[in-house]
Amino acid sequence: MSVGGPMRLNMYLLRKDAKGDNSVIRTKAKVKTLTSRTNDLNIAKIFLIEGDSKPPKWLADLDQVAMAHAGDKKYSSLSLGAVILVSAADRLVAVTFGTGFHVLEPSFVERGFGLKVTANIIAADKIKSVQTRGIASNSRDQYTMLPVDGEFSDLNVEVDEEWLRQLSGKATDKGFATTVAGADSLRIAVPDFPLTQITSKVESVLAVYAKDDYKKNFAFLDQITPLDKKDPLIEKLDDEVVKLLRSGSDKLAFSAPDPFDQANLDHYELACGRQGRFVLGSLDSEPVMSVVAGLHSNKNPLTDIDIYALTEDDKPVDRVHPLKSYVMAEISNGGSDYLLSAGLWFEIQKEFRKEVNAKIASIEDITDELALPVWDVSALDDDPSDDTIEGSYNKMVSDKKAYGLLDKDLVYFAQYEKLEICDLLTPKAELLCVKAASNSPSLSHLVAQAINSAKAWGDEKYQSKLSDVWETIRPGDPIPDRGDVTFVLAIATDKSGPLSKSLFFFTKVQIAYCLKEISRSSFGVALARINVKPGVVIKKKRKSTKENSPAGE
Repeated sequence: MSVGGPMRLNMYLLRKDAKGDNSVIRTKAKVKTLTSRTNDLNIAKIFLIEGDSKPPKWLADLDQVAMAHAGDKKYSSLSLGAVILVSAADRLVAVTFGTGFHVLEPSFVERGFGLKVTANIIAADKIKSVQTRGIASNSRDQYTMLPVDGEFSDLNVEVDEEWLRQLSGKATDKGFATTVAGADSLRIAVPDFPLTQITSKVESVLAVYAKDDYKKNFAFLDQITPLDKKDPLIEKLDDEVVKLLRSGSDKLAFSAPDPFDQANLDHYELACGRQGRFVLGSLDSEPVMSVVAGLHSNKNPLTDIDIYALTEDDKPVDRVHPLKSYVMAEISNGGSDYLLSAGLWFEIQKEFRKEVNAKIASIEDITDELALPVWDVSALDDDPSDDTIEGSYNKMVSDKKAYGLLDKDLVYFAQYEKLEICDLLTPKAELLCVKAASNSPSLSHLVAQAINSAKAWGDEKYQSKLSDVWETIRPGDPIPDRGDVTFVLAIATDKSGPLSKSLFFFTKVQIAYCLKEISRSSFGVALARINVKPGVVIKKKRKSTKENSPAGE
């Protein structure tokens, strides 16, 4: 048994095709096989990992200001690890110690194993922490810990907006473990546990894994499942996307993965190696596809095209991403549905997809009623009245249709608290929140704008600002009651068909959440499509030196 406390075990479930030999170990890992002391035939292999013997990195820094003798071998420590491969219930589990988890071949690891075990065994009122990531962007990764054990609702996680990566807390069965934490791996603390009983413990873990108790408190776990970057299925899914890119399919869209400063964005550049750079005013499908069409057939557009988001002076406003990070795709494979967003692949439960689609279909589409002007990228980009295409569009619509303009006209509640009520206000009390579909984080902001505006409705300063603009379009009329107000998500897209059909699933998830939140406050919610006229593609002339290339290529 562990000396000085409970035994802490770290386990990985390996895929069904894994074998109990060296094939599950990274080829470059330095391991040696140990001889077992037991007669347990379920222990397939035991590996010892000997890392490099070296002093901590900070010791060399310390040596600059003190005589720390960083080169002295007595300060070097050997990084050790171990892996025990245990066979049970027709599955193979890797129990790791120290640095052992580093040597497992990632493609053999069963994703979400630890999370499911934890969700099955954790006490509903003894949850300690969660780690989540936003599903529509790869930048929102959040770790939340409660000061004392509590319920999942205390963590304020929006389960339709984020996927749960890690969960920890106390187990309902103290004989199983005292504390549990799970993501891909399972980490448990077991008191008075001798390692000679590892097979029985693995069997009990797999028994918990086979249950579906998690559906009582964590039914949403099945909704969205991320694929690991090493999953062999990803290569097949990527190949399908490449085929769609090569054919110019309208089933794809392009969206910036990171929430960078849109106010400073002027244009994008697509770098295609020796084939040159191409300047695009927007990420609409038509101009992006035209660049892909010119790529050599031996190149992979997902990885061989890099995208730069730049200011007017060719300064970067975001880090450089491969085209794959910008592609939004929905692919069916082997009877399952997969979505690509921000460079990550997700498997989506069919019932969850059906539920979200039903919610979106229930939202009124007032595209024809509003008849909003075309979003002409080139013309708006040339408009000197505003620094952004969106700003120019809102001003143009306000002038043409006599709508109240609230874009950038903020309500200041306190020194660091401000709010944009909406972008445009119609005489029918429709609050239009306007965004282009070519930026996924912007669509998240669109939803957040509508929700936050609805929540602030009763504030005196909010009402004063709204009243001033309302007076310009309906002189003498009182501000309408909230029951007569509709928040309209006006989305500019070059994809054909109604928004309920053409929007990508992750955007629909965000809008479904918006519907739920705003409806609680008695406001109406509607959708409106803005037709897009894409900008032109300009091939840049080659520069004589790399020093002038943007983003330090």
